[in-house]
Amino acid sequence: MRSPFTGVIFTLELTHDTGALLPLLLAVTCAHGFTVLVLRRSILTEKVSRRGFHLSREYSTDPLEILFVREVMGSEIAAIPASLNRDQIVASLGGKRRGHRLFAVVDDAGAMLGVVTRRDMAGWALQPPGEEARSLASIARKAVTAFPDEPLRVVVNRMAETGRTVLPVVGRDDPHRLVGLIALRDLLKARVRHLEEEQRRERVLPIRIVVPRWLRSIPSIPPSGRLPPPPPG
Repeated sequence: MRSPFTGVIFTLELTHDTGALLPLLLAVTCAHGFTVLVLRRSILTEKVSRRGFHLSREYSTDPLEILFVREVMGSEIAAIPASLNRDQIVASLGGKRRGHRLFAVVDDAGAMLGVVTRRDMAGWALQPPGEEARSLASIARKAVTAFPDEPLRVVVNRMAETGRTVLPVVGRDDPHRLVGLIALRDLLKARVRHLEEEQRRERVLPIRIVVPRWLRSIPSIPPSGRLPPPPPG
């Protein structure tokens, strides 16, 4: 399992024989060295690999599994009142082609009735003027939502299944209450945070070469007492 210290501790806890510590250390060191030199992976992932699954590394924690929606979601929500009529939408669009940004359609109390895109509103605004005008809420479709306490891995899978890259975040107790918005770019924050933590953990401490105080009176010694770092290589 490539866990030599864990094996030593478990064995000592089970046997309470401290006299076996030296041969135990020798045995686990040899076993660990053998698995590293001979086996491509530990016995934990070896069984999974033999079943035909591709494994590029050992088990590791997925950042999307330990971060939640509430930690990366945005608080700025683009919402449109459902009371707007077609003429107001036409005047706002101005006949320009715009992107496919997602908007939440809300009522007077701020409850979400559904979602629309700029394309939906543009198509609705270009309908023949003689056709009976409908409310904006009538073209709003049911939203694919996320909850603040959900892991990001669940949200990624939901985006992959539905093809949506922006999801409204609603309260679990009230699915019509908007609390935020999460987009695909927000999920990258988990990866960025993980990389920052790894870089911080692996950061090399700077080396300061200082001359002892009792030698700083020599003229050839810099007044600051610090010698220049050695050249690389």
